[in-house]
Amino acid sequence: MEDCKRHIFVCVGDRCADKGANELLDAFKAHKKAGTLEAARLTRTGCMKLCKETEREGEYSPVVVVYPEGVWYGNVGTGDVDGIIEEHINKGRAVERLVRYRLEG
Repeated sequence: MEDCKRHIFVCVGDRCADKGANELLDAFKAHKKAGTLEAARLTRTGCMKLCKETEREGEYSPVVVVYPEGVWYGNVGTGDVDGIIEEHINKGRAVERLVRYRLEG
């Protein structure tokens, strides 16, 4: 079992998939394959409902969630993957411009 410090969930529900979530998941997988995402587990999910909780449905799609911090990112594109890995996964700092919700703990 790998040393997993964080868990990344990528939504590939309909609204997120329509806005590039599968390509986003592929970008995270490429990092995993290259060995630059070793301390994190990566999981593909169905709809997590964040985009349905806004006034304009799909406004925050695609959605990525990182635990254990419980940070929910919205409007994530493939160009944001490097920053999420470098800042959040490796350094423990959320990428604030993408944060849409945080679990209180």
